Amino acid sequence: MVYRILIFAFLYSVLVFPARAQDFDSLVQMTWENNQQLRAEHFRLKFAEATLQEAKSLYGPTAKLDALYTLANGGRDIDFPIGDLLNPVYGTLNQLTASKSFPTVDNQVINFLPNNYLDAKIRIQQPIFYPDLKINRQLQSKKIDLKQLEIKAFKRRLSKEIMTAYLQWQMAAKSIDIFKDAQELLQEVLRVTQVLYKNGKALPSSVSRIKSEMAKIDAQLINAQNNEQNAWELVAFLLNNPDITREQVMIELPELPADTPQEGRREELAQMDVGLEMRHLAVKKENQFYYPKLGAQLDLGSQDYKFKWKPYALLGIHLEWNIYDHRRHRSKKNQALALIEAQKKEKVFVQSQFDLQSSMAKNNLKSANLQALTYRPRIVSAEKTYQEVLKKYRLGVTNYLELMDARTQVTQNNIEYVIARYQAWIKWAELQYVTASYPIN
Repeated sequence: MVYRILIFAFLYSVLVFPARAQDFDSLVQMTWENNQQLRAEHFRLKFAEATLQEAKSLYGPTAKLDALYTLANGGRDIDFPIGDLLNPVYGTLNQLTASKSFPTVDNQVINFLPNNYLDAKIRIQQPIFYPDLKINRQLQSKKIDLKQLEIKAFKRRLSKEIMTAYLQWQMAAKSIDIFKDAQELLQEVLRVTQVLYKNGKALPSSVSRIKSEMAKIDAQLINAQNNEQNAWELVAFLLNNPDITREQVMIELPELPADTPQEGRREELAQMDVGLEMRHLAVKKENQFYYPKLGAQLDLGSQDYKFKWKPYALLGIHLEWNIYDHRRHRSKKNQALALIEAQKKEKVFVQSQFDLQSSMAKNNLKSANLQALTYRPRIVSAEKTYQEVLKKYRLGVTNYLELMDARTQVTQNNIEYVIARYQAWIKWAELQYVTASYPIN
């Protein structure tokens, strides 16, 4: 028992090296650069940045031209008896002055609709005290932080996907090599069997059985090649480069990964923190319900009929002050406070979930490494047994069934080791993701 523990400790120290995230940097960077969805997210970030600039611009003045020209006919009229009122007076004045200085005036009919009338002005508006503008600017800034975190979270998922796809592709590629090695072993067995058959030391059924085994390996090789091609196409898809070659993405990896990552902080938790800050801004907005809003407005323009120019200037101060809303703003504030408490509890739950995922991922990686290490002595033993049986078979002191069994054990152990090795690496990629170990720029 002590001897077995020492062997495992030695193998672990020799084969398990620190897994370097930078080994995958070239693949991950290529994935980030070529991913169309990630590019779309960057444009959404630019949208959020432009929205922040818009919120900042609300502090400054605005100017716009407003013109109205009207033609009218019909509608309501009002009779204005200006002649009946003034003509008697004017007549008396003319008699007193013995002149005609005061002519008679006709009664007037005034239409309410302005005809051939132009009102053109430039309106300048300037906010003076608007508390909501500051909150809006802070809110838009938080949206940028949120979008940046969403991009980082998406990049982290992409890094995990390309790592996993690459490792699955390598698993399939190594399986092809093992089946090709098995073909070479069977070719040697067939050659020896044919020699023994010519010398009368083997039966014809031995040759047929070996050829049947070779056909079986051929079928497994075809299946492995198909798996490799599918896995490669997934890698090329994630890299968004169908013309890339296999040689361009090859990475030299240690035999097995280490299970001691440097843990970071998941972007999802940071997003929840930003969400809480946005909720607090909603509370702050309701706290400012009774703050007044003050602005200034200046109109510079002209009003007259028949396109005549009669300029005017009009300066106004606008004050808006909430007095009473039957406690609606209090209800909104209580809603925001309730959502804050709910999000705090949810964050605690999510943190515990991430801690559980991290712990389970560490256990899975450690177990996968230990399982992979158990195949090393089995592979050595199987290869040694095969060589010993092959020597006896050449001498004709053992039958081909024992040789086929020894060869099957070599192939099976090698295939299982390849699967165990890359499964350990896939567990490592999962651990990199759940612990936020891979650096995201």
